[in-house]
Amino acid sequence: MLTFARVLRDKGVPVSDIAKKLTIKTGKNMGKHPSVASLYRALAGAEEADAAA
Repeated sequence: MLTFARVLRDKGVPVSDIAKKLTIKTGKNMGKHPSVASLYRALAGAEEADAAA
């Protein structure tokens, strides 16, 4: 899911539109869309991990 979000963001798709295309697969929010804030945090965390590698 994160890889898909990163590809869309790199193509210039707004994060709010990306969040609408994603669906949470596990946990208490299963079947819902992630919040825009959660998606921003996940994308930022992935960028930090790439920078550290």
